Amino acid sequence: MQRVCTFALLMIASFFLMQCTDEGNAESKTEESTERSIPVKTMQLQKQSFANYLEVTGVVHARNHVQIIVEEPGLLRKVIVDKGRYAGANDTLAVLENKVLEAQYEQAQAALQQAELEYKSRDVLYKKRAISENEFLGAKYSLNAAKAAYNLAKVRYEKLFITAPLRGIVNERYYDLGAYANAMTPIFEFIDNDYLKIRAGVAERFLGDIEIGTPVELTFDAYPDMKVEAKVSFVSRSIDPSNRTFQVEVVIPNKGRKLAPEMIANVRVLREEFPNSIVVPLDALIESENGWHVFVANQDRAKKVVVNQRAIYRNSVLVDGLAPSDKLIVVGHRNLSDGTLLDFKN
Repeated sequence: MQRVCTFALLMIASFFLMQCTDEGNAESKTEESTERSIPVKTMQLQKQSFANYLEVTGVVHARNHVQIIVEEPGLLRKVIVDKGRYAGANDTLAVLENKVLEAQYEQAQAALQQAELEYKSRDVLYKKRAISENEFLGAKYSLNAAKAAYNLAKVRYEKLFITAPLRGIVNERYYDLGAYANAMTPIFEFIDNDYLKIRAGVAERFLGDIEIGTPVELTFDAYPDMKVEAKVSFVSRSIDPSNRTFQVEVVIPNKGRKLAPEMIANVRVLREEFPNSIVVPLDALIESENGWHVFVANQDRAKKVVVNQRAIYRNSVLVDGLAPSDKLIVVGHRNLSDGTLLDFKN
């Protein structure tokens, strides 16, 4: 009886053990048959224009920045156009007083009048053969000398009237009214700001990318809403050895005279332009030992595509290896491998 009971207990235990094993195997098979999918987001690629720019910082300069020099000394007696005001070309800005030059000018003027009178008198007498040819020529040469002395005195006297060399604005006056202005010293700082020059240094490796006429876009920190389209007007053909850069220059009209010399300009120079190209976000690219690749959606699977970078500007990359029909994976791509199951729900 005891053996029968023992055998029955063993049979029951074996049954439960087999049942548990079957359930475990079934759960294992279910887990093996369920593949994990990766949530992703995609963008439809299409051909578009791509421009590659070079961005540098430039400085605004006046088209002409002049120090007006005192050529003849004198007291500053009158200021006609003071600093902050505009003047036209040849307008008188100030008047100096120099008694010596004034007297020399008046003396030369009187001497010229006397020489002209003497010459006319001698000319009449010579035609009547009342005087010799030498006497007539003496009067003629004296007149020429008087004219030269008068012209010299007049030029020196006129230097007391300080004039504008061109149209512009008086930016500074260095002598106060009544002060003695010494010769060969500046009296005014004069700026022609109807047009401005923007100069910028560019790294020497870009020398082959920029030429006269290259399109440029200018913006200014002082005027965030201002954008100026222009072209390169000058390219230096020498390299600055201290920083390995060359100078480029852009001339623009100063509309409304808003811009001022020494302002900072943001210069965006067009290097290359590619029409009908495939452009992808920079973050979509993944680097590996064999180069760069991206993932595209091939139905519900990830497909690894090797690409070649042609140009980069900011957060966009021009690439070869993709087609306009591809759906580029832009979110979740760093968790993928070739053939991974994709989840488009998010």
